[in-house]
Amino acid sequence: MHYDDLVDLLVEKIKSLDYVKDFQQAETALMANQELFKAQEEMKALQKEAVLYQKIDKMQAYKKTSQSAQVIEKRIKLHPLVEDYATKLEDVNDLVQYITGELEEKVNLLLETGE
Repeated sequence: MHYDDLVDLLVEKIKSLDYVKDFQQAETALMANQELFKAQEEMKALQKEAVLYQKIDKMQAYKKTSQSAQVIEKRIKLHPLVEDYATKLEDVNDLVQYITGELEEKVNLLLETGE
């Protein structure tokens, strides 16, 4: 089997795992939520504004916009869709790290044995 075929096979196997499918569903639900999208855009705009105020030494305005952005960020983080997404993202990240570690270990072993 060719290298690319093996990579494709691995990707398909990963995609077929239940918790990867659950993550994809959580991601789709999160992206579809307009309320969260608008809140995130507002938070980003406030953060940019805060940085600008800080650069031009307007500390009062910086503090006010920065606090407003933090309030939105806390609200977003506590939203059930975001919490669900974060939990499932953690599971998928753990899988990716495991696979990466296993591949690295096997490649190193092959290099050491000269095969």
